[in-house]
Amino acid sequence: MPSKTIQKTLLSKGYFPKELPPVFTTEDFGSLSQDVLIRWKSGGVFKIDTKSLGKTPCKKKRRDAYTYFLESAEAEILSKPKRGYERRNLHITHPIPQALLVKEISDNWKAIQKWLSKQAFSLDEIKASKEYERGIKEINFGAHREKSFYLEATADWLVKTDITRFYPSIYTHSIPWAAYGKERVKGQLSYYKGSFADRIDVLVRACNRNQTVGIPIGPETSRIIAEVISSRIDADFQGHELDLAPHSVDRLQDDWSVGAKTLEQAEDVITCISSIYRSYGLEINGSKTSVDHIVGSRRKTWVSEMGAFLSHRSGSLRGARLREFIVLSLRLQSEFQSEPVISYALSVIERTGLLNPDIREIESFLLKAAVVAPSSMDKVCRIILNLDHSSGVSAKRIGQRFVLLAERNLEKGHHFEAIWLLYTLRGLKRPFKSEKLCELSETACSSALSLILLDMKRMRMGIGTLPTNEWESQISSDSVLRDWSWLLAYEAFRKGWLNDKHGLLKEPFFAAMDVNNIVFYDPKRNVPTSRSAVRKAINLRKRQSYEMRAFFAAVRGDNFEEY
Repeated sequence: MPSKTIQKTLLSKGYFPKELPPVFTTEDFGSLSQDVLIRWKSGGVFKIDTKSLGKTPCKKKRRDAYTYFLESAEAEILSKPKRGYERRNLHITHPIPQALLVKEISDNWKAIQKWLSKQAFSLDEIKASKEYERGIKEINFGAHREKSFYLEATADWLVKTDITRFYPSIYTHSIPWAAYGKERVKGQLSYYKGSFADRIDVLVRACNRNQTVGIPIGPETSRIIAEVISSRIDADFQGHELDLAPHSVDRLQDDWSVGAKTLEQAEDVITCISSIYRSYGLEINGSKTSVDHIVGSRRKTWVSEMGAFLSHRSGSLRGARLREFIVLSLRLQSEFQSEPVISYALSVIERTGLLNPDIREIESFLLKAAVVAPSSMDKVCRIILNLDHSSGVSAKRIGQRFVLLAERNLEKGHHFEAIWLLYTLRGLKRPFKSEKLCELSETACSSALSLILLDMKRMRMGIGTLPTNEWESQISSDSVLRDWSWLLAYEAFRKGWLNDKHGLLKEPFFAAMDVNNIVFYDPKRNVPTSRSAVRKAINLRKRQSYEMRAFFAAVRGDNFEEY
């Protein structure tokens, strides 16, 4: 695939976090990024520097080496629930370093693939294509699950471990270590100044306040970088020659499952994985590390119970059977608080269709799901809005509850839930008034939240008095280059929702995007229909099922082409 196509794909589909509502888009930015970068460079928004690097230690001129001079920017952070009471921060990174990072990766895609060729224990490939939902091939969770079951069936001991806060703990200087070899780089630091991997280090830091610890969660570039590091760790692990059986190791990003013959070998595996990660500045998560003797299947019982209900009970999922399924889902979610039980139940309900007689029952379940499983708010929103479009829902009932939940979540700093709750209210077009929401939004430091509120104000949905004067006072020619306010300023100025008091749309940073009519917030974009969401999920399962069959054919030593 040509580098320009990869650049367009990664920026169009893999820039903003996938967890944002669909009104947030980077399609225009990806399509027109080539022209934007040219304009930014000519306008002095960033500079490419070759002179300051000097010559190599051998006094030779550096070949294909350069670096960047640009502002380091603070990303917008969205706090999203993870498991139980755990949360993780998603990042909307600044477009200047993000676009440059994507361009570097796209222009050097062959080098990236060479580094990834050391990958030995992951079933997932880093492949770019406009056919993929996020520009990069999806992780095949089903294949990893099946491989774990295979390990349980063929090993006497099972090792499980992962890394504590993997993305937030990655040391950016370890990117060149992973690319070229740690000892090699550390022994000749000045030699690698301005190299491709060094430029990635510079640009990743520019996306994250110039911090050397942590890479953003959200852009697909971070997944690529994390897999480059993980591929080097695969190679280091192979070098220890622990005499493991073929196909006995599975790595899903930083999650490891390893089958061992003896307890001693299992303990050696833990020691080896721990020491390798520590050499890259990363630590294994002790609370999620285990060495267990295999005594039977380790399948999660909630999965079996849900599957048994759906397969062994006759009849469609409606009426009394739907009510039983909802009660079962809520009970299992309370028993397995860190598992995605409600998310699975929502997918089942959406897949079986939303029928008129059961709307009130489903509506009640969705209101409970918004509290019990807040990480599934995107699904809850999609189902509510699709129900409202097809059959109608109680907008008053949902509105009153969601306004209260939005206030509560914003007060806690839980931006993911607040944004999706407000986006659902926006879709229902249910007017409401909440001075508390307006007051809390002033200090939320979130362009995503502010833009949704401004859009709702445009729609005359009541809300209250938004802190527009305070938002305008926070925006300056300096702030839009250094923090989260760029997105609020650019979109609100162009749409006339805020006053561009300093003429920022005419300055080089915004002008390069404005002249191309690039949009990051498009009010016309709606949630996908349930039918299209289900169809996409089915197509993805078909493709990933093919990959699972390929794995088992390799395990058995069969010719997969015969399948």
